[in-house]
Amino acid sequence: MHDSQVINLGGLLRRTSRLFPERLAVVEEEKSWTWNDVDQRVQAMANALKALGIKKGERILVQSRNNLQLFESCWVAFQMGCVWVPTNFRITPSELSYLATFSGASAMIYEAGFEEHASKVLQDSPDLKVLIRIGEDKQDQYSYESLVESHLGQKHEIEWVEHEDPLWFFFTSGTTGRPKAGVLTHGQMNFVVTNHLADLIPGTNEKDVSIAVAPLSHGAGVHMLLNVARGASLVLMPGKSFEPEIFWKLVEKHHVTNLFTVPTIVKMLVEHESVDRYDHSSLRYMIYAGAP
Repeated sequence: MHDSQVINLGGLLRRTSRLFPERLAVVEEEKSWTWNDVDQRVQAMANALKALGIKKGERILVQSRNNLQLFESCWVAFQMGCVWVPTNFRITPSELSYLATFSGASAMIYEAGFEEHASKVLQDSPDLKVLIRIGEDKQDQYSYESLVESHLGQKHEIEWVEHEDPLWFFFTSGTTGRPKAGVLTHGQMNFVVTNHLADLIPGTNEKDVSIAVAPLSHGAGVHMLLNVARGASLVLMPGKSFEPEIFWKLVEKHHVTNLFTVPTIVKMLVEHESVDRYDHSSLRYMIYAGAP
């Protein structure tokens, strides 16, 4: 082990699963999973990808709305020493194809409904070896849930990484031209998580609850890391469009304590008439970004 090595960021999930195995990790509508459930599923998928030939340092592209599998996919990538390449699910097939080719993605995980995107990536990306579908099985593709099920119970050792090893290609549109990837490293993100816990949501612990109102593929995904580090559970919003009343209803139901969002959504939430019909006294931290 070199002095420059740090603990793989994926170790945050493993540590939390050992400390709080039976506490809720993720809530998605009427379904929920404990930290032990999630850690076992992540280990299973990591072993499945290894069996399919995905190696340390390779890129895993993910095209999906917020769901359990998107949440898990980052921890799978981190623990394998791979690079997580999540995308904005609103982009076109051609735009996704560019990201896949630019990143050199070896594996792609996509949500059912994005078949056109998957076909375009498969057609254009010379490095792609594995295509995995979140949703019902398709004959010519791997099913995410089938892969997890077939490898459940298998242990996966977290890869050792260097301080500067990349763990996330954080794509942003920038101001001109094609999207650009900010390269986030294990060392950098360990630093970010520590600082955010100290400055943005201090005092957060395993009794806290976060809610995802923005895509976990971007800034909300960084905020998710902080909560996992402390064992705070994550509530996923249902549906394909944002409904302020559903948000306030979930805040009351799950005693949500923190969230990450953007100014336009903050404005929608505080101006909606439902804000006064639900108990939101549990909410301590509302972190927002993307404003002057």
